[in-house]
Amino acid sequence: MLNFPVVPPIVVKDTPRPRRIKTLDEARAFVDEMLRERRLSTLREIKARLDGARHEDDAMEAIGSLRELLALEDLLAE
Repeated sequence: MLNFPVVPPIVVKDTPRPRRIKTLDEARAFVDEMLRERRLSTLREIKARLDGARHEDDAMEAIGSLRELLALEDLLAE
């Protein structure tokens, strides 16, 4: 499931330019980076869901949760 596509890609506000998350593996790496910077319990839950995704439905739900969290934190780029 590591190469499971994120459709549409998640575009995150980042410097010097927005970052595009296009696969489940990229989403996992991004959450790992965020966990180093922030200690949100929600991030740990999303990390566990991304790591545990074994089926398409699990992957879509975990990616949706990440997208929602980023929207709440105002980290999604337009």
